[in-house]
Amino acid sequence: MKPLLENIHYPMLFGHRGYSAVAPENTLESFQMCVDRGIPGVELDVHLCKTGELVVVHDSNLKRVSGQDVVVENLTFGELRALDVGSHKDAKYRGAQIPLLSELFEQCGGKLYYDIELKCQSPKDTGLALQTWKTIKGFGMEKRCLISSFNPFTIRTFNTVSKGALPTAVIFADDDGVPWIFRHGWGRHIAKCTYLKPDFHQVDERMFTKFHGRRGYPIMVWTVNKAQDCERLLRLGVEGIISNNPGDFLALVGQDGADFCS
Repeated sequence: MKPLLENIHYPMLFGHRGYSAVAPENTLESFQMCVDRGIPGVELDVHLCKTGELVVVHDSNLKRVSGQDVVVENLTFGELRALDVGSHKDAKYRGAQIPLLSELFEQCGGKLYYDIELKCQSPKDTGLALQTWKTIKGFGMEKRCLISSFNPFTIRTFNTVSKGALPTAVIFADDDGVPWIFRHGWGRHIAKCTYLKPDFHQVDERMFTKFHGRRGYPIMVWTVNKAQDCERLLRLGVEGIISNNPGDFLALVGQDGADFCS
């Protein structure tokens, strides 16, 4: 079985949208907190906005994080930049902005590993995959990035434009928001991905044996926030843990950021 990334220790630990238990998700403040607290990696989400920039934000509709009922893909980068996406978390983060992926790389660079989720609803090629690949290459981050999406067509496109250069995964969950055919990893057949990224609730010994033991897929799980869940998954042998409060699990995974990056 090929590892997620070469020459690093496992399991990998990622802050979900940065250190989102404390700081506003998907902001430079949240990602920097992971650096400052010794978290080896961050999970983040990217969209293409109306003017073509690659912006880091989870929801397509920004009402939850900005209070404004607006859609990322309908706004220019300037309009997105004017939104406050920090106050919803805490008044001290008032004025936090939606960043570009390039700004995250500029600020944190080789201090982190990056699990980049491509946010795209269409089965067609929207340009998101290519723009993401160009940005990763432009900053020399090829050895520090993994790519994932709920949309297997987008992953297939990324694999095509990158010529299979990076580890890629389909994300799945047994949830009404996910098309039923993709709720248990079937999208891997479309995506031709190299690892799997299930909701941790779906990962038991039977599932792990099927996908990891028999079919050789590394497994990264989301979103783990309780020690007993983390311990169970580590005993199974998952390669990656994503958490809102990743600092709680540094001791459990048995390494610090320096060890991880060595």
